[in-house]
This record gives sequence, structure tokens and C-alpha cells, in this order.
Amino acid sequence: MRPIILMVFFLCFFLAPACGQDCFTENGFVYALQKDPGTVTLTGYEHSSLSDGGHALHIPSEVSHENKRYRVLRIEDRALANLSEVESIVVEDGVETIGNYAFEHCINLKSINLPASLIGIGEGLFGSCYSLRTIVVDPLNENFDSREGSNAILAGDELLAACPNTKIPSSVKSIGANAFFHCNTLEELVIPEGVEKIGYGAFFGCSSLKRVSLPESLRKIYPEVFCGCNSLDSIYIPKNVKEILGNNIFLGCNRLRSITVDKENAVFDSRDNCNAIVRKVDTTLIASCATTSIVEGIKRLGDGCFYGVNLHTIRIPKSVEHLSGKSFSGCYEIDSFFVDPANAFFMSPKGTNALLAKDGKTLVAGCRTTEIPEGVEIIGESAFEGRYSKLMLNLPKGLKAIDAFAFNACDAISEVIIPSSVESLSPYMFLNCRHLKVLQLLAPVEKIPLAAFSGCTSLSVVSLPEGIKEIDSKAFDGCPYKIR
Repeated sequence: MRPIILMVFFLCFFLAPACGQDCFTENGFVYALQKDPGTVTLTGYEHSSLSDGGHALHIPSEVSHENKRYRVLRIEDRALANLSEVESIVVEDGVETIGNYAFEHCINLKSINLPASLIGIGEGLFGSCYSLRTIVVDPLNENFDSREGSNAILAGDELLAACPNTKIPSSVKSIGANAFFHCNTLEELVIPEGVEKIGYGAFFGCSSLKRVSLPESLRKIYPEVFCGCNSLDSIYIPKNVKEILGNNIFLGCNRLRSITVDKENAVFDSRDNCNAIVRKVDTTLIASCATTSIVEGIKRLGDGCFYGVNLHTIRIPKSVEHLSGKSFSGCYEIDSFFVDPANAFFMSPKGTNALLAKDGKTLVAGCRTTEIPEGVEIIGESAFEGRYSKLMLNLPKGLKAIDAFAFNACDAISEVIIPSSVESLSPYMFLNCRHLKVLQLLAPVEKIPLAAFSGCTSLSVVSLPEGIKEIDSKAFDGCPYKIR
């Protein structure tokens, strides 16, 4: 039987539900009844049931309640998270699946034994299990194993779940999504030759990881692989890497200072010591760090290529032909833009500290000190995302459009007047501007679009034009302002 791998791409906080008709508690474990008669899933554990230090937790595959016996088939997402007193866990034979992040933050957990019956596991099982040293899968399990004392969960040639003490076997070709999720005490890792793929968020939140050696065999790197590895100071991309997916794979790597691509790599380079990854075919910068330079010869900045990097000054050389506000998403500390006067596509007029299209009509990206100049007709997508720092948003009178996410998360803004020249509004324009209190919309628009002011949790004074015909149901989601 092929193992089931449960995939998720977001995190949520799990709380064990209070027991009602469909659930019950036995020996501290909280169970939920299933449609299949005689079966339950384990959904939580009552912390008060743990009394002694060094607690060993045996997870039963059967449970009796009110003279009925039930099979325990599944451990639900985060069901046993945050059990700080537990030092060892044994999952009894009969349990078939374990959900995402099931044992997260069991900070004193040292060992876990998994049964032969297991056929499916989720992601991030052992996140922030700082003390975990031993992972053992029953040798009779046909779907998973922990071969060669690896202290990991493997399925065929893929490593699915790991801990700070994991040794990657030479037979592994793929490191699965979130495999080392929040292995916070992992400081150094050598990935052996033979590994060809590193999955989504494989080292997500490995905050102590200082050095990682990537093998020559590596071909594909998925998004967010090194997200939150804020002790990583350098990285070397081997010559056979052909695919790097998603936005900046070094998001949250605040100490990263050196990015080097092997000179024999046919797809990517780090030309002129730019400390970035550049895709050769279209000379697009796709991944960066705090010391990255946008060097002459780079033509494009990819969406999210500087995502989350702490930048203060952006210098755009004459060779750059394409970029957008999304290139600088999550860069909240930008203070200034400088554009080579010879650039044919962009400019930054003196005194504006803004990045504009060459005709001056589109503001592509702004920063904390931007003065929006007269003549701007469009404020581009994600142009000020998180960076506008003034209480009053002064928009030029000739403005015609505000694109999606233009002022997303600009918490400093308290008041906005949208001028009568504006012809259309976009979804998510002022999403999550938490301190926005007053909105005066002078533009003669007919519709307030999806989530335009969603998450503006202080918005209580709103003036809308008489011609409004439609307000999307989520336009003011989460706001004190109520549509009348």
C-alpha cells in the first residue's frame, strides 16, 4: 500500500474542542466520534492529566467508553501539540494516520515510536521538538521506515519528517515538504549526494541553522525552503540546480550575507558578486539577501525577489527593464530609491523618494519617506505595502487608479481622502491598515470592491458618494464601520 502524504500550505492554531455529543474524554485523551461506527479520532489531550516529570505517553489504538469499544484510527492535526511535560511517546499498533503538526512544541520530547499500522502522515510533525533525538518506525511497517538509525521518517527514497538528530541516509533522493520544520536546535547539516529535490519549506524556521551543504546532485528547490533560517550566513548553490521555485527562498534569513552560484551552473548565476540568484535566460533576479546589489546587466526583478529583506536604499541600474511593487513586498524599511538617469523605463525624481515609470504617470514603488508627486495617475500594485509612514495620506488630484494591495498593511495611515479624479478602485487597496480611522471617498465610483478596506480595525468614520451601487460583502470586513 502506498503511504498517504497529507499536504497543507498554511498554519492554524489548534485547540482541543470541548466535549459535546460527538466527542468524549478517557484517560486525558479527547476523542471525536466518526461516521464509521466503532471508530474515533484523537483530537487532543488534557494537560491536567500530566502530573509527573518524565512522562511517557502511550497513545492507544482502542478505547472503551460507556461500555463501547472504539478503534482509534487517526491522530488529528496538532492533537498532541504543546505537551511540554512529555519525554517519550509510543503510538500503538492500529493507529493509521497522523495529522499535520501533531506533536509540535513538545519541547521535552526525546523519543517517539511509530507503529507498523501507520499508512499516512502529515507535515511538520515535530516542529519545535527541541529535545527529540530518537524516531523509530516499527520494522514491520510497509509504508514508512527509519532506516540506518536515521532518526527520521522515510517513505521509499523520500525523507518526510526529521528532528535535530537526523542523519540523512545515502538512499534519499528527496527531502519532503516541511521535513525539518522548526528544527530549532539544528546548527549544521550536510545533505548527502543523491538528493535531487528539496521540498516546500523543508527547513522552515530552522533558526539555529548556520551552515548547510547542498549536494552536486541537487536539481530542484521548492519555495520557502530556508524561510526563517535567521542564523544562516552563507549559501552555495551547486552547478546542477535547474529549478528554483516561488519568491525569495531566503525570506527571514536576516544574517545571510553571501549567496554564491557555482560558475558552471547553466541556469543561474550570482554575477559580479551580487549576492543574489539571477536566472540567466531572462536575466531576472529571483532571490536575495541584505547585501544584494542589483548590478548592471540585470533586466528584471522578479515578484517577491526581495521579499522580507531589510533594505534601506534601492539602486536601480540602467539595464533594468521590468519590476513591480511586488518585487519589494515585505521590505518595510526602505527609505530611498535611486535610478540611473540613463534607465529608459524608470526614474526617481529628486525629492520624491519614489520609483516611477519613465513617463511619471505610474508610481511603481514607494517608501517611508515618499512624497507622491503631482502628475501620478496610477499607484501600482503593492506600491507602498507596509511602508507609508504618514498619518494623513495625501493623494494627488489627478490620480485615476489605486491598484490592489497598494497600501496593504500601512498601519501609520489614520486618514484618507480619495480624490474625485479616481475612476476605479481595486480589491485589497487598503487591506489591514489597522489604524485607519477616517475615509472620505470623493471619487464617483459605483462599486467598493472585494476587501478594499478589510482588516481596517479602527475604521469608524466613512463618507461615500451618492452614486455607489454595489458594496462587496467583504469590502469592510473586520471594520467598526457598518454599511447603512
